[in-house]
Amino acid sequence: MYWSARNSDHLVIDFDVRDLAILRILFTLFGRGECRITTLDLFIGNPERRDLGFIRWCVRGVDRLLVYFRDTEAFERLLDAPASKFRYVPFKINGIELIRSMLPAEGGYIFCGGRSRRDFRTLFEAVRDLPYPVKVVTSEEASMQPHGSTMQGLTVPANVEIILRDSEQSFFLECMSQSTLVVLPLVKDTLTQAGIGVYIQAMALEKCVIISKGLGVRDVLTDQAEMVEAGNVEALRSAITALWNDSALRRAFAKRGYEYARGLGGEDELYGHILANLPN
Repeated sequence: MYWSARNSDHLVIDFDVRDLAILRILFTLFGRGECRITTLDLFIGNPERRDLGFIRWCVRGVDRLLVYFRDTEAFERLLDAPASKFRYVPFKINGIELIRSMLPAEGGYIFCGGRSRRDFRTLFEAVRDLPYPVKVVTSEEASMQPHGSTMQGLTVPANVEIILRDSEQSFFLECMSQSTLVVLPLVKDTLTQAGIGVYIQAMALEKCVIISKGLGVRDVLTDQAEMVEAGNVEALRSAITALWNDSALRRAFAKRGYEYARGLGGEDELYGHILANLPN
C-alpha cells in the first residue's frame, strides 16, 4: 500500500487506525511524494484516553475524512481536527438490484433488522403487549455482541419472532419488503453511526421508518422518517402505535423516504461522491 501511495496523487482507504499508523510511520521515514490521503467511513468507537494521542497523530497524516454523517463536532474535538478536514458523503442503497426486483406490500407485521448497535431492550419493552406481530432479523449473540448489540438477559415478548438470518441479503430484504412498518431502535452513542444502510434500504422499498436519533440519522434526515429519542420506550411505543393505525401518515413518510433514497443510487453514485470530495 505504501508504494502505491508513494507513486500516486491520491490514496482512498477505509478508516483503520492500524493502516493509518503504518502509512504515517512510512511517510515520516521515507516521504510521501505528492500523495494525498483520504479515508472513508470514520469509526473509532470510544477510544481509551491513553490511545487518543496516537490516534490524533495518525489522523494528522490524513488530508480528508469522508463520513456518512453531517455532525462532526464531537470528532473535531476528540481528534483535534479542523472541520475543514471532514466531508459528508451520502451513503448508497445496498442491494439495489435486488430491491428493484421486489414487489413491496404491507404484510401486517413490524420489521426490525440488523446487528450493529440495535437497542433490543427498548424495542422489546416498547412492543410488549401491543397487538402487532414483530419480526426481528438479526444474528447469533456471538456475532452481534462485537457490533454493540445484545439480547443477553432479555425476555422476548410473545409477539416477537427472532430470525437469525440477517447475513442472507435476499431473505433480509424480502422480509423487510413485506412489512407494514420498519422500526430501527439504536443504542445511544454520539461517536458511532449505525442503521444507515438499513434505513436507506427500507426507504428504497418505500417503507415507513421509525428510527432512533443517532449519528447519521438526526443530522442527515429531516421528514423522511419518524425519529425518536434513543432508549425512550414510551416514545417508541407511541410512534409505533400512531403509525400502525394511520395508513395515510405511513404512506406520507414512505413517499418522502423513497424520494430521498432514490436520489442516492448505488455504488457508482457513491464512487462519484467520493471522487468529487477528494482534496485538491
